[in-house]
Amino acid sequence: MAIVWCKESQSFKRVAGNVALVGLVGGLTTIFLICLVSFSNYVDSKSGPQTEPLLLYLDSFSVSNLRVSRLSFSAQWEAQMTFQNRNDGLKVILNSFKIFVYRKEREALTCAVVDDMEIEPKRHKMVHVKFDTRKSCGFEKPGNQNEVVKDLKEDVKSGLLGFSLRMKISAFYRMRLLGLGTTVVLTPYCPELNVVFVAAKGEGKMAGGRNCSIPLPKL
Repeated sequence: MAIVWCKESQSFKRVAGNVALVGLVGGLTTIFLICLVSFSNYVDSKSGPQTEPLLLYLDSFSVSNLRVSRLSFSAQWEAQMTFQNRNDGLKVILNSFKIFVYRKEREALTCAVVDDMEIEPKRHKMVHVKFDTRKSCGFEKPGNQNEVVKDLKEDVKSGLLGFSLRMKISAFYRMRLLGLGTTVVLTPYCPELNVVFVAAKGEGKMAGGRNCSIPLPKL
């Protein structure tokens, strides 16, 4: 009987030991997951979309050599833009992106490519962009070209041209201390850019500068 009891006691101890080990592993896993979620929430609170560190200001916008014929048009646009990082703990990294010039809010007329840039905390970067309808950046001309040409002719006659700028930027908000951060997609746009046009010179410019909008980014 003593031998049987001893074997049963040893079996019980092994089972109890296994149960304890499983409980310990489960407890440690739970603690790890809680810490991971808490750390993820901390990173997101410091570098997530809601931090909105980036501001965009359009310093100047102009058009020159605008020529509108019966079936087509050509022109050159220039824009001076300032990207400002107002956060003191994040570096904003913008991957190369395209800027599109729209006639008012409807038809895309041309585009230009902007190189990668990194904006340190509490710093800004100025970008000078040149658009030219004679050059390509993978841009497809609008299908309703005749209608666009007709509308441009009317705008030229009125002496007031309406444009807007749109962008789609893949960006990374990187925390300065840990090097971690959040990848976001930004869609800045600058609407209602009214350009006073002088037909005799074929050129015009926007009066003053203006703030552009950067909607809350998508993850």
